[in-house]
Amino acid sequence: MLMKDLTQFKSLNVLYVDDDVDACIKLEKILKYYFASVYTANSAVDAMDIYKKGRCNLLLVDYDMPIINGAEFLREIRKTGSQVPAVILSSYDDKEKLFNAIKLQLVSYLVKPYSINELKEVFYEVLTWMNEKGLLEIQLGDDLVYSYTGKILYKNENKILLAPSEFKILELLLAHEKQLISYEQLMDVIGVNCTHKSLVNQMHKLKKKLEVDIIKNVKDLGYILSK
Repeated sequence: MLMKDLTQFKSLNVLYVDDDVDACIKLEKILKYYFASVYTANSAVDAMDIYKKGRCNLLLVDYDMPIINGAEFLREIRKTGSQVPAVILSSYDDKEKLFNAIKLQLVSYLVKPYSINELKEVFYEVLTWMNEKGLLEIQLGDDLVYSYTGKILYKNENKILLAPSEFKILELLLAHEKQLISYEQLMDVIGVNCTHKSLVNQMHKLKKKLEVDIIKNVKDLGYILSK
């Protein structure tokens, strides 16, 4: 059941993309109150690098960026098949921009300057959208569910706790389902001290907890998740 407050964001990450450095600093301070981790980028190129690491549960993207604007960035994200919720921000209430952005499966659209209440209303829309799309929980097997907000597996209503490294691996693979994720990408998301041997060991523990054969190893390359 969807909660009436925004505490579910406390275990989720957000990426804010805006070429305005001051705007990034200002909104980052607000976002840190609601989200587990806040990532910022001042260009679509930098944002794509962060996104590919599988650390984003929500995208807040400024439309009016040079070289690659917000809509073009989101178009590239959607080409990967990703359903990550996205909100476009713009300094202008431009109906043509809004029409073009709607095609990118937006949750909402914010016109700058906006109030805290308007931002919170968008967050409620995001939670509702994520709930309807199954992005707060995802079915991994007949009786196996993963909770993004709790970072827990549920099997027949029994809780299966995951270590931080395990849910980081799982969420990265889920974010890029049916795509090869390299050993290097997985070690990067776990942390700087992760070795290949450590990754293999943690992957073994995760697969044992899952009890469903949805993660396949591609020898010498990495892993692929396919439900």
